[in-house]
Amino acid sequence: MTAGVEGLAAWPPAAVATVVAALGAAALTVVAGLVGGVWALLRWRRDVAREERDRAWSRFVWTVEQVCHGDVGRGEIGFASANTMYEMQILRDEDAVYGKVVLRMITGRD
Repeated sequence: MTAGVEGLAAWPPAAVATVVAALGAAALTVVAGLVGGVWALLRWRRDVAREERDRAWSRFVWTVEQVCHGDVGRGEIGFASANTMYEMQILRDEDAVYGKVVLRMITGRD
């Protein structure tokens, strides 16, 4: 067999079809792998963001529960936690608006 286009013309049509099909399958596999990788990355980032939001809200709820508890010690711990949360700004995006309002009510800050 010779290299180049002249050699390709000498190949049987079935061999050419097999090579073209193999190259097409390889290209499709690469594209599917890239799409799958991008999809997995986006899903992972969304899951991480959701977990961070859930953890922030669980800390926020715990703080509010401690502040509202009848025990003075727990109330002081909740107040200290509310002050810290107010300074740290762990709530993000639209959650921060509601969280700031509640933490301002608890801490008395502006």
